[in-house]
Amino acid sequence: MSAPLYGAQFHLVDIDNKPMVNMVVYLQAKQSDGSKPVQLKSTPNQISPPVEIHQKNKQFTPYITVIQKGYKLQFINDDDITHHIYSAAGAKRFSFKLRKDNSTKDMLFDQVGHISMGCNIHDWMSGHVLVVDTPFFGITDEMGRVSFDDIPDANYDLVIWHPQLLTQDNRLIHKVSLPITETLTITVSGLMDEIPAQQSLDDFEFLEGY
Repeated sequence: MSAPLYGAQFHLVDIDNKPMVNMVVYLQAKQSDGSKPVQLKSTPNQISPPVEIHQKNKQFTPYITVIQKGYKLQFINDDDITHHIYSAAGAKRFSFKLRKDNSTKDMLFDQVGHISMGCNIHDWMSGHVLVVDTPFFGITDEMGRVSFDDIPDANYDLVIWHPQLLTQDNRLIHKVSLPITETLTITVSGLMDEIPAQQSLDDFEFLEGY
């Protein structure tokens, strides 16, 4: 008989009890003695389409993307101008041009870690990808909530991450044990930096040579 599976909901608030929006949350199972992570298998499903990151109005949309290791991202240029996307730092290095007229680029992400992105043409553009080695991940909604389904009964590290979270590796870790019978509220004690403005100071385009 297979082990029972559970659902869980988490509610993130800051020290003033305000909801923490657009925070990455993921679960990593631990051995019973807490010594090291346990690799969790994804729920069986059909081949998933690539997760999309759009370049729209000279911004990365969404600003933060979280993806499971081994899955593809698709970069889609919705603007009528050229973008030159690159990874500023992280586990995967890339640099490519996306010309206008809905140009796309697929890319496999097979290493865990944080990838910071920019555009060589529009230097105010910034975006972030977090690759995790667990099927249980999500981003908090406008109420600071995130939910998971079909989770095995186990001890977990609940990891909270955001590129502007002013902590080591931009993350905080809380110990949780399943099952839980009600929403678990977690106060995020780390300070948050401001998200950089995603707009230019003028409309001049450096397109010569592109």
